[in-house]
Amino acid sequence: MSPEEKEKMMTPLPPVETPQLSPTLQLSSLTRREENAVIELRRKHASARCASALRLFSECSSQYTIGVVWKCREMKEIMNECLRRANTVEDMDRARSIVLSEKLQRLEKTKDKPRTLI
Repeated sequence: MSPEEKEKMMTPLPPVETPQLSPTLQLSSLTRREENAVIELRRKHASARCASALRLFSECSSQYTIGVVWKCREMKEIMNECLRRANTVEDMDRARSIVLSEKLQRLEKTKDKPRTLI
């Protein structure tokens, strides 16, 4: 594999769009469950952005058992570098913004609902 091909495989696709949030929302307004959702969303986006590198390593690793450590080392390094580049602080903030906007939409829906005591 040429150095240009390696660099192309290591470069993740562009990130998803970030929703615009109101300045009143704080990042600290996420619960532990929502923070876990942020991490899962970030992982999902990184996997989608590095799909070609993941596929390359997966195809290599499916051909070998113990020898995967030596035979697929280059593909593993390409995959890890792509995932490292796709998991930046900006990507984490983007995932937080998405989860916060979903939370805001849920809160707006339930805002006018009457509460009943049972």
